[in-house]
Amino acid sequence: MRDGVTVDNDELLSDVENIVDRGNESYEHFNFLPYAVLIQRDGKVIFANTELRKLLHCNDGSILGKSVVSLLQLERDSEISNSIGEPFGVVEGEYKIKDFASNIFDVDIKCNIKQINSCWYEFFVLRDITFEKKRYNDAIVKAEKYKNILEKLIESKELYKKLINMLPDGISIHDGNTYFFVSESYARMLGYDNPKDLVGKRLEEVLGKENQELKKQRVESLLSEDKMFLRGEYKFLTRQGISKHFESTSLRFLNNNNLNILSSIRDITDKKRVKESRLLLERAIEDDKLKTEFFSNMSHELRTPLNILLSSLQLISMYTDTNEDVNIPSIRKYTSIMRQNCYRLLRLINNLLDITKIDSGFYTLNMRNYDIVKIVEDITLSVAEYIKEKGIEIIFDTDIEEKILGFDADKIERVILNLLSNAVKFTKSSGKIEVSIQALVDCVYITVRDTGSGIPKDKLNNIFDRFMQVDKSLSKRSEGTGIGLALVKSLVDMHGGSITVESEYGEYTQFNIILPAKVLAVEDESDLCPAPINNDLDDKRVERMSIEFSDIYV
Repeated sequence: MRDGVTVDNDELLSDVENIVDRGNESYEHFNFLPYAVLIQRDGKVIFANTELRKLLHCNDGSILGKSVVSLLQLERDSEISNSIGEPFGVVEGEYKIKDFASNIFDVDIKCNIKQINSCWYEFFVLRDITFEKKRYNDAIVKAEKYKNILEKLIESKELYKKLINMLPDGISIHDGNTYFFVSESYARMLGYDNPKDLVGKRLEEVLGKENQELKKQRVESLLSEDKMFLRGEYKFLTRQGISKHFESTSLRFLNNNNLNILSSIRDITDKKRVKESRLLLERAIEDDKLKTEFFSNMSHELRTPLNILLSSLQLISMYTDTNEDVNIPSIRKYTSIMRQNCYRLLRLINNLLDITKIDSGFYTLNMRNYDIVKIVEDITLSVAEYIKEKGIEIIFDTDIEEKILGFDADKIERVILNLLSNAVKFTKSSGKIEVSIQALVDCVYITVRDTGSGIPKDKLNNIFDRFMQVDKSLSKRSEGTGIGLALVKSLVDMHGGSITVESEYGEYTQFNIILPAKVLAVEDESDLCPAPINNDLDDKRVERMSIEFSDIYV
């Protein structure tokens, strides 16, 4: 290579001959040549230029006086030996030689013989062709390999086609909009007899309407980023108009400088049906279990107050029938117990009737404009003394003095009383219950928080489900059928609001109610109860409180 350009050995030899023709026998000019030069006279090396010494990793003392044959250890020693002294029979060709560092490499040797001053000189030009030969050999190997691969691909084209058609998954190639190729199994899954009937069709023609937006998002994402979409579920419409479920996997690839998408689909319609059937079965079993537990609890709920009522009546009979002096305090004690258990039965019956009415669509709200702050505050105050007797601190807090909005006061009162009743049930003595109201832009935010036993995380998502009970143990602290919170949620939902719960087991529970801050027009107010509700602590509210708190014992 001369100045970065590969030079043929014939050109190099020509340069050497020009120097020789000038009659300069010092040969120092050869040191300025950018290639290896070796001069031999009478079978012995008399000169090696700088490039030759670099090539062989040696010095003059290692070279001078030796023969080219022994120096280079050429395979065709006899040919070179026979050529000495003759102006013809120049030996040329490619050889493997070993340098003085024991490295073996390929060289191309050009040789010329000249007679100077009655002496025959042999001029050798050596060029390292190791890299060129390796590159050439690699090119040949690659060409052979490519040729073999090409032949195999051509030979196995039909085999690959058959293999694709034999796959259980359907294969298609498209650009996100139009099909370019579909396998026989793909066409068969979609009810087509010939794959060509799908080629050229748009994906929207076979994809369910509910998946159009999902397909668009995934195609855009796939074409913008080199990744694979793992199996996702889609609905396809067959040629017969039947909706079927498929799992699909897609990846992009480059073909003729165009991005295409390869997709595979698998029919999971039957699998989906089996899964849905299994879920329905599991749900039916769970519902049946809940119903069984509900009726078991219901039997207990009905039997317990009835037993207490009967026992109390027997004791009162004993006092009134056998004793002339009636023990009034004892009678009052047992009549109080009877009243509480009557309230329990009434609460149970009311809840059952109301939940049934809601399910049937016959439950209506008496919507009027009230001050929500006063309603919630009065309800809290109405149970404050009772809660304090339990050794529990109760706090009411508000950031507004008044907020008028449309709601059913009786139903909201029932919601708050139910949440307070739950808070008392699960809060030990020395605990705390907080009720707060906060006015937001378009809604009112009500919270009821207690420092009670909390709700396990696995029960939080189901706390508002019908018949759901957090504590199902025989030693539970309070009674219940599991429909109170379900009724609360239904009442809040009917107001267009929402209720959520936060809890840390063993630490606290907080119920959050959001009601829309909408004031009703006069014509929208209900005619069921035109007179404003009495918010004083009257007998009616005391009775409601007694009913809601009837399943709590001292």
